[in-house]
Amino acid sequence: MVIGGVAERIPERIKRLVYLDGYIPEDNKSAFDLIPGLEAIYKKRALTEHGKEWLVASYEPKVWGVINPTDIRWMETRLSSMPWHTHDQPLRIINIQAQRIPKTYISCTEFKDFHFMAQRAKSQGWDYHELKTGHDAMITVPNEVAQLLHTMIK
Repeated sequence: MVIGGVAERIPERIKRLVYLDGYIPEDNKSAFDLIPGLEAIYKKRALTEHGKEWLVASYEPKVWGVINPTDIRWMETRLSSMPWHTHDQPLRIINIQAQRIPKTYISCTEFKDFHFMAQRAKSQGWDYHELKTGHDAMITVPNEVAQLLHTMIK
């Protein structure tokens, strides 16, 4: 969602948008609008401690397909809660210049939750790639992610 919002603001500074197994924003929709049932999941994960009600607890690494114990330990030292509003605030996607930016979608095939986004990207003729891994590809297959990104800057 974030890169789509940034592209709306400064499209002239962006050469390509690369969605790594992520949300593809739609005009005037939030992540909750795009993913049926996500808001209910977040409500269950919402922190109830006074002063932290605006936060959602982080997921366990295994949810994202991270199974290597070393990677899990590394992640656990860095995980933090996420602000609720990152998912409930709609984006305006109306900038014609931003819509012309080339787009790439990298689908992580072992994580099914974003497959419908991958299909949307493919159907719109985006540059499309797949990695046989879970959602956190930058942790589970960092070399493959880097190689893909490198091919896009040539």
